[in-house]
Amino acid sequence: MKNFTIAIALLLVMASFTTNLTNNTTKVLTDIEGTLLETSPVIENNNGETTVTFTVDQNVVISSSLIGESNEIFLIENGDSNQSKTVTLGLQTVNGKTATAFNNIYEKNYDVASLDAMLTLSDPERRPRGVIIWE
Repeated sequence: MKNFTIAIALLLVMASFTTNLTNNTTKVLTDIEGTLLETSPVIENNNGETTVTFTVDQNVVISSSLIGESNEIFLIENGDSNQSKTVTLGLQTVNGKTATAFNNIYEKNYDVASLDAMLTLSDPERRPRGVIIWE
């Protein structure tokens, strides 16, 4: 009987290490060669809320958008500050799946946002014509 009790206790201890009772999962993406990422991104699912955490240079501009079924994360190089920042972004789930991709844009040493604003500053010469149909 003593051996049976020890076996049951050992079985319960082993089950506690293999069963995820809190509904939390973590995955580390390791293929970051040729990107602006300084550390491997960590994707965490905490009871249905999915986030991704990663580290980049302080000057990297970060934006994200849901495109189709993928959470696209855009990293734009904007110089090198020799300092890092850790970023956590929420990811959206589409059809029960969460997909993400990192898009790295290398721009050398200038302020990309200001340059884009200057390029799109002028108004169009004429307004486009169109028809709005309401159903």
